Amino acid sequence: MPGSDELSQKRTSGTRKSVSSPLQFSQMSERETRATEDDILYDDDTMTGPPRTNSTSIRRAHLVPPPRTTAPQNSPVPPRSTNSQRRTGGQPARPEQPTAAMPTPPAAPPYPRSNATRQPGPLAPAVNPLKGKVHWLLPVGIGMIAMLVLWEVGTLVLSWGLARYDDIRYGNPRTNQADAAVGHGGDSDLHPSHFIAINLNRQAIVVEFPAGNPSGAQSYVVPYYILGQGGDLTPITLEFRDVTGDGKPDMIVHIHLQTQDQTFVFVNDGTKFRAPNSKDNIHM
Repeated sequence: MPGSDELSQKRTSGTRKSVSSPLQFSQMSERETRATEDDILYDDDTMTGPPRTNSTSIRRAHLVPPPRTTAPQNSPVPPRSTNSQRRTGGQPARPEQPTAAMPTPPAAPPYPRSNATRQPGPLAPAVNPLKGKVHWLLPVGIGMIAMLVLWEVGTLVLSWGLARYDDIRYGNPRTNQADAAVGHGGDSDLHPSHFIAINLNRQAIVVEFPAGNPSGAQSYVVPYYILGQGGDLTPITLEFRDVTGDGKPDMIVHIHLQTQDQTFVFVNDGTKFRAPNSKDNIHM
């Protein structure tokens, strides 16, 4: 089919022309732009200096700068020479000279160093900020509170010290011993009776060993409990003297409380001690 072949050839030839045309246009445009830039640079170099080598870059340093306005007549700064004047062999710029309007300041003399030490000045008197602003009742109240605190602390310290003293002297439970000739079991000054007083769980108890013989031991219990704070640590002591006036030594039990001492009397009947009754005339 010759007709189809001719059509295909025409189509291919048409496509080739359409593709090649922009390539040729771009190549021609690039060559034209290069030729234009090279011509400008070549003309500039031939006018101002020796010929230069072919290059596609533009040297902006060789371009002629725009004309500058001249400095005013009253300005102390002289006008700067341009590159165009240097290329064309113009006169060089005048060297800058100092003007009378800006004199050079004189050099400051060095600060003399002194070896003398700085003496401290007189101290200002201390000012009490509370002077004249505090009511007289404030220090009085503070003093009373301080005295109260000292009293409480002193009382606690004293009670603690007495308790430690009683621990050393009477032990725990509190125990006291005494010897006396009371006429029981044939005792005498050479062989007195032995007595032990003890505070056992707030109860005062006295144990007697007539003439020091444990076989005839007698016990006497005070008929009331020791009340109050620290009653179980209250010491018990004994005293023997005649309080009924019958000539026989009686036994007096002293219970040493923190506030006061309590006493209880056991009457001597000649063989042992007994609790007092209404018939006994006791004189302490």
